[in-house]
Amino acid sequence: MRIVHIPTITVRVTVRALVVGVCLAGGLTAATSQSQAAACAEVEVVFARGTGEMPGLGITGGPFVRSLQQELSGRTVTSYAVDYAANAAQTSAGPGATDMSSHVREVAAACPGTRFVLGGYSQGATVTDLALGIRFGTTSGTAIPADLADRVAAVVVFGNPLGMTGRTIAQSSPTYGSRSRDYCNPGDPVCGGGANMAAHLAYASNGATADGARFAAGLVKGAPVTGTTTTGTTPTTSPTGGPTWPTSWPTAWPITRPTNWPTAWPTRPTTTTSCAPSRLPGWLGSWLDRRRGC
Repeated sequence: MRIVHIPTITVRVTVRALVVGVCLAGGLTAATSQSQAAACAEVEVVFARGTGEMPGLGITGGPFVRSLQQELSGRTVTSYAVDYAANAAQTSAGPGATDMSSHVREVAAACPGTRFVLGGYSQGATVTDLALGIRFGTTSGTAIPADLADRVAAVVVFGNPLGMTGRTIAQSSPTYGSRSRDYCNPGDPVCGGGANMAAHLAYASNGATADGARFAAGLVKGAPVTGTTTTGTTPTTSPTGGPTWPTSWPTAWPITRPTNWPTAWPTRPTTTTSCAPSRLPGWLGSWLDRRRGC
């Protein structure tokens, strides 16, 4: 019988290889954890755009996020644009709320130190309402879990259709009300029953987004909040008393203007009663009139 001896050096090399492999694996795991931690922002803005806007933060969300980043210049502030259709029928708010809630839940699990600022414009404000558990309209979505409520530092919405019922988030949510601010410009037909569509488009230009950012930043910092607005419905007007009625189509219109729309901007209405015709042609005018009960 022949006995074969395995050289000792071979065994040692094998053991060393195993040890090195385990160490490398441990190092990769630690590196991955460190990478994930580095990728977590201190503050994340979750914002839902308005009806008909292209995917992204939109004409109101973009300025709001930039203002908040300036207010919190010493902190990392990222943003997430809610992924939803923003359709004219207003039926996409529910799925949008579910996407907002899901994103908050996923980021909260991966980044224990991240705090959230939630917001929305127009139909996007309805998305936010539903995500906070406020039932409104004909659609529904998944609300943010109650155990994550403390992770939400502030809620800021603009042109919220909830205002058509005479309510604000502050009045409708015991959980988030004290951390919320609704902006509704005078004459805005979407939140205030007015007839001035220009008012609905003016939140980024009349200082509302900047004021909302200051409000949110104050809550993130844990400092007393100061500003030009009060609790409840907060009309924010321009220095001249309200948004200027334009004489031509905006150059950065948030949706594509159908070819059958008139080239001239509609004449400014002479009345501000709740059922004054919006005088906007096509589906947008019809939708606004229906929402106001005309």
